[in-house]
Amino acid sequence: MLSDAPVNWRGDLLQFRRYVDPLVSVITNPRTETPFTIGIFGAWGSGKSTLLKMVDERLLDRHGDEFVRVHFNPWVHRREPQMLLPLLNALHTELDEDPAHRFADTVKRLSAIMLNLAADEMLKRMNLGSVSVEKIGKLAQQYAEMRGQVDSQTGRLRKLLQEEADRLAEKGRKIIFFVDDLDRCEPDQIIDVLESIKLFLDVKHVFVLIALAKEVVDRGVSLKYRPFGFSAADRLGDEYLDKMIQLPLHLYPLGPAEVGRFILDSHPGELARKHAGTLEKIVSANPRKIKRVLNLLRVTEAIVERTPGLAGLRQSLVVRLVVLRVQSPELFADVVRAPDLLVALELAYQTRLSPNAPQFDARFKAQAERLRTLTRGYYDSYGFLGPLFADSTFEAAAGELPAYLTMIGG
Repeated sequence: MLSDAPVNWRGDLLQFRRYVDPLVSVITNPRTETPFTIGIFGAWGSGKSTLLKMVDERLLDRHGDEFVRVHFNPWVHRREPQMLLPLLNALHTELDEDPAHRFADTVKRLSAIMLNLAADEMLKRMNLGSVSVEKIGKLAQQYAEMRGQVDSQTGRLRKLLQEEADRLAEKGRKIIFFVDDLDRCEPDQIIDVLESIKLFLDVKHVFVLIALAKEVVDRGVSLKYRPFGFSAADRLGDEYLDKMIQLPLHLYPLGPAEVGRFILDSHPGELARKHAGTLEKIVSANPRKIKRVLNLLRVTEAIVERTPGLAGLRQSLVVRLVVLRVQSPELFADVVRAPDLLVALELAYQTRLSPNAPQFDARFKAQAERLRTLTRGYYDSYGFLGPLFADSTFEAAAGELPAYLTMIGG
């Protein structure tokens, strides 16, 4: 079984190391000007976390004394009212855990600012339901005083961070933030993190390496600025990221050959190995989805082996249905309700019977109208459906389709 956790160098089946050395050379080159932010762009499951981990490992192995490496996962802190505190806490923790205690003064100064910011959040959330009128006045005064102190501290924060980054640079060390799983957060939190990075980490001797699914960020920016009259056509997401990311790196999409090699190098079960050529054509070029397909195929293979009466099932159809289950749950759910939809789609993709043809009604009788609507709706809706149905044999196994679907989880 294949885990979705980020892999290390030994588990690099997709050759992500081709990105690592160029990125490390940019980060470690003394002529690279800072502040410097690198954006790793890719869809969910494309391997962004793996790339961040591999860059981190390479820096630790070859440049361990040159960087303070700070890891921040905003999704873990998604219930926080704002992201500045956990972001600062990540830096504070990394400095505080230095075995030689070389950053004790910086830790103290950061602690003071974080304490005031935390107190501000506590006062804002305080429940006044059981507080007397007299105490409300005192609390209001206390909050106003604290608010002024917090504003002052926040204003000083960027200056403080620059001073501490300068001190670290004098000792030959720079700070690098690794920010991952941002695109799993709510849109407003995504913008909160990006703005905190831009406002407070945009200082000399600081690098930020951030993993992003760009369409998610675009949606967050669009939602935030929609009240001001902007529309999706204004491309605010592009402009927003252009202002804070100096090096946008888009992960190359996997080609069929790379997908096939990934499948075989993953030591798949016999079913996946025998049908690797089919999988190469129909599995999405996304590492996460490939792993899910291979895991489900392994379990399905074991179920078939241990269930009397299933040995005669066509393996090619099992493989196709597992891929359909993983990559298009909505279509698979409709197939479960109407198994002949597989036959209708196969006939359409193989240009043997169009849903518009009069013979369609004769072929599917009472189900014809429903299947016609579904076939029209799904035809060309997913790129992988063409190769999936191009040489499939669902029509020949029409009477057994409920058994296939039940076994796979229909």
